Amino acid sequence: METVRKIVSVGSDRQVKITLPETIQPGLVEVVVVMQSLSKSTENPVDSFEPSELFGFLPKRVDALEFQKELRAD
Repeated sequence: METVRKIVSVGSDRQVKITLPETIQPGLVEVVVVMQSLSKSTENPVDSFEPSELFGFLPKRVDALEFQKELRAD
């Protein structure tokens, strides 16, 4: 199973087009769609993402290597 997260703009036709990554093979897949409205101040450009939203839970200001070292030292 793979999770793809995109912020997209819904037009007046109520249609959304999502380009999937190359890792998704052609064939039958189950797709789950969850909609949550965003305020204008938090909207990102269409089909963009924040890497921190996809690749981990650490804020950008945290050095991941130092964080790991601290965890291991505990």
